[in-house]
Amino acid sequence: MAELTRRATTLIKEMIAADGKLPPYNEEVVRQTLQQIDSYGQMIEKLIRTAQAEREKQRQQQQQQQQGDDRQNEAEESSSTSAEDAGAIIVYHETILKLKRILLNYLRMRADCLIRVRWQQRMLRAEVKENSSPAEEHFFREYDKALNDYMGMGENGIGMDLTLDLTPPKDANVRVMVLRD
Repeated sequence: MAELTRRATTLIKEMIAADGKLPPYNEEVVRQTLQQIDSYGQMIEKLIRTAQAEREKQRQQQQQQQQGDDRQNEAEESSSTSAEDAGAIIVYHETILKLKRILLNYLRMRADCLIRVRWQQRMLRAEVKENSSPAEEHFFREYDKALNDYMGMGENGIGMDLTLDLTPPKDANVRVMVLRD
């Protein structure tokens, strides 16, 4: 469990070490992490089904038997098992949440890099394209289309290229030259 979390955390470390550039998409670690999330989800389902079956069995035994020492000993044994199962469910669930947070952070950092590339360079360069996944390339194309529609002259556009000057003016006063009166 801890080993996979460490490997998934390396995704975030790669992004931080890249210092604003887009490192190659680490599909293997992402795939392994998603498989492990699915595996933990199945384990949780199995533990829940087992606990439900035990509860149903206990309920049926209570209906069939009179209270006695035998039933009390069985109930104590099954309650410790269900407490262990509850603990395991919590651990698996928290691990799933942590792995999801790591993956979502990784994907968000990569999307931020692609957005930055669009604003600064206006197109996906070859070196960035080879480091991105097909889904990221699709995201870039859709983001580019949405930004171009917004900046365009159409009914929803503002008619201004916002990517021309990315740094704000230093002076609070701006000189405007009027071309026609």
